[in-house]
Amino acid sequence: MESQVKSLSISLSEAVQYAKLVNLADMIYKQAVKENDTSTQLNPSLKAYQNICDNTDYQVLVDKDFMTNYTVLYNVQMNDIIVPGNLDLVYYGFIAQHNSTRDYVIAIRGTENDLEAIADAFFVPTPFKEFNNKGLVPSGFYDLYESGLIVSPPDATTQIVPLLLKIVAADPALMMPDAGNVRTVVAGHSLGATLATYYAAAASTGLGKGLDLSVYTYASPMTGDATFADLYNNSVADNCRIYNVPDVVPKVPQYFENQVNIYTQVAGGYKIDSTQYPLVNPGAGCAHQLPVYQYVLDRLNGNDNPDILNFGDGSCKAQS
Repeated sequence: MESQVKSLSISLSEAVQYAKLVNLADMIYKQAVKENDTSTQLNPSLKAYQNICDNTDYQVLVDKDFMTNYTVLYNVQMNDIIVPGNLDLVYYGFIAQHNSTRDYVIAIRGTENDLEAIADAFFVPTPFKEFNNKGLVPSGFYDLYESGLIVSPPDATTQIVPLLLKIVAADPALMMPDAGNVRTVVAGHSLGATLATYYAAAASTGLGKGLDLSVYTYASPMTGDATFADLYNNSVADNCRIYNVPDVVPKVPQYFENQVNIYTQVAGGYKIDSTQYPLVNPGAGCAHQLPVYQYVLDRLNGNDNPDILNFGDGSCKAQS
């Protein structure tokens, strides 16, 4: 169910830019898993960020100048409860500040697992406690958000005492002292999109109310019921929820009461359709991939770089 389709044109260049930052978090984690680097899977160093930016295999997928343009302030960890029985913290993203504009960005990667394979219990509704309107959200998504922890990269000059992400959401200036004077962009893909949505929801109704807050999400599942969505839509003015027509993830989760799915999407929907581009493999698995989103957005923005589709084993690039 679609709350609203965004009618105004979005900034495609920004949509591509923040997709690249979310991709950076994703590539750091993927590379650490590939190399069995458990320390980076938990808490990447600044050097790990630089290594990904310098790696020619990733430079079309990430902002290769990220470490020049931004200062990484904190890493974001969460309990990897998406895997049944696993309560270990793993790296999910970062909070960084632009060195020129002083704007903040919070980027949260997607899950490495198939959302459709999650147990039904993950989608049982629970109150979103930061709202006082009895809005309901999927309990598994919310538990993951509540586990969020911000920590300093191990080689950062300044080291903080680890702090729950939800405490930062309640008072963003606590760890981002310029928050009242600059813009904050929260971005996420797939499961990370739900986490970005919850952070923005909490920030917009806590001490962060009135801050210059923008949200870019890609392939977001449904994040709550209509009560949650209504308050979110009235609280977060600049929300861009980008979804791909053949992607099934924005159509889940489903939790039925009186034969009606209680979950819906928040407003700000911006539709893309990867089936319109012959270079993209039309398979359902590819439709959900962030690089495919990035490729389509880049095409809509007037750029055609098929190398974006070479990610992974290249299977999402249609064979000629």
